[in-house]
Parts: sequence; structure tokens; C-alpha cells
Amino acid sequence: MSDVVAARDAYMAARQQVAETRLALGRAIREARNQGLQQGVIAAKLGLTREHVRRYQDEYEKRAGIKPSGGVGGH
Repeated sequence: MSDVVAARDAYMAARQQVAETRLALGRAIREARNQGLQQGVIAAKLGLTREHVRRYQDEYEKRAGIKPSGGVGGH
């Protein structure tokens, strides 16, 4: 049973790392955009769509309290 618990703990740690890394990516995107780099240029360099780039930045801004999270009907 300890193997199951250890595997679960490793899984939860990995999920936390992914969440933190996504936020770091969003922060880096925001900083690049604040320096004048266009969203399309960032997307092309990362091999993502502009929408993905926007979502990473948006997620960071909401978590950092820079942008309201916008519930139902909110913007």
C-alpha cells in the first residue's frame, strides 16, 4: 500500500509543478508583451496559437490579482 501512497504523492507533486510552471510561462509572456513583443511573435516562437499565449497570460494575471477573474457575466 505504501507504493500506492508514494505514487499518489508523486503525482500530486507533479501536478503542482505543472501549475507553477504554467504560471511562470504566463508571467514571462506578460513581461515580453510589456516590452513590446507581439502576441503573434511569441506564439510562433513557442509553436502555439495566439489564443494559447493569451490564455497563459490571462491565467497568470488572474492568479496574480492583476486582472479580475470574472465570474458569470463578469469581464
